[in-house]
Amino acid sequence: MECMKNSIILLMGVIGTLWSCSEVDVTDYSSDNFIQFAKTAKDSTVFSFAYDQTMTTGTVKLKLNCIANLSAENRTFGIQYRPEESTAQAGVDFVMPDEEQILLANDSVAYVEIQLNKSDNVKAKDLLLVFEVSDYGDFKPGLKDYRKNRVIVSNQLTRPLWWDDWHVDNGLGSWSETKYLKFMEITKVSDLTLDRDGGTMSYSEMRAHVLKFKYWLQDHPIPDEDGKTMSVAMRG
Repeated sequence: MECMKNSIILLMGVIGTLWSCSEVDVTDYSSDNFIQFAKTAKDSTVFSFAYDQTMTTGTVKLKLNCIANLSAENRTFGIQYRPEESTAQAGVDFVMPDEEQILLANDSVAYVEIQLNKSDNVKAKDLLLVFEVSDYGDFKPGLKDYRKNRVIVSNQLTRPLWWDDWHVDNGLGSWSETKYLKFMEITKVSDLTLDRDGGTMSYSEMRAHVLKFKYWLQDHPIPDEDGKTMSVAMRG
């Protein structure tokens, strides 16, 4: 009986210890501020110089979300370039951003701008840039799958990731290089990635650009690569 009593006491002690560790873990996690990219490392951001051969530089904006309470003051976080995982050369193919970045007061979203150069390297082949959130300033890196962001820079025109089945059925319609070039010429927009997918554009903004192109095509009918009149799937 005494042995059973001691076992129960020991078991209660173990449970109490585990509960205390759990409380500490939750408290530590909730007391920290975290920041991470809006896209996973597998979802690359693609930029091409092909749609405007007069361009010598371009800019991509990488979106980040913070996991923390809002603050009335600006806060800092860190971004690092990973040259060992990349093929682009800092100072030649792009301008290295400052490691210290700012999340503005009362905001939960930040953007890092990367200036890209139309170098001899990107004229020869596609380049890869990999950036990673660092433990710096007021924030720690967030979820593992969202700590890195890949940017692919090209001088070739390829079908962007956002031009998916939804766009084929409900947006810009079937893909063709000719249509994409004309769309960018008319709208001055090359990326329709929605903010919910890690981009910078709302659905209403995307819809406005697609419809602008649709109305232009109605007034200026032109053939697509298949010989048919170029058209847009979106209604409106």
